Amino acid sequence: MADQPLVRRDENSAPTSQRRVIMTTCQAHGAAGFTNLLMTKENGVIVLNPHLANCCVLRLDEQAATMLHGILGEWLG
Repeated sequence: MADQPLVRRDENSAPTSQRRVIMTTCQAHGAAGFTNLLMTKENGVIVLNPHLANCCVLRLDEQAATMLHGILGEWLG
């Protein structure tokens, strides 16, 4: 993973797209060694789609996304 960027735009989308992919790992499916986490913005809602499979999609409204942003900022400094 060190050779690849951790966050990248979806190559199949327009340059101004509201889609991003983060290279992560998955504890439940660790055998693969990595997981693509697709992040999109749909009608003001942040959508997190691990594995790009729509099997466990998280939807964050503005309040939840703001809270997550604050927590990550606190943890990362």
